[in-house]
Amino acid sequence: MTERIGGQKGSLITFEGVDFSGKTTQVQLLKERLKREGHQVVLVREPGGTKISEGIRRILLDRENERMEDFTELLLYVASR
Repeated sequence: MTERIGGQKGSLITFEGVDFSGKTTQVQLLKERLKREGHQVVLVREPGGTKISEGIRRILLDRENERMEDFTELLLYVASR
């Protein structure tokens, strides 16, 4: 999908996959290549991206919280947005 923002054309690329499947590695490789080719790159992630969302991300990824209720996890994802 492309959209014009401020007269500029852009693309949104998403990476999906299970935890520890290598998404972060692939995102970084693509980011580096696009920058080498002269593209402006803005990297965002979910949950995350703001101070509060990064805190929520740490809670969600903390292995000590494995027994978190599904509904609690859902609410944390919604709150991070």
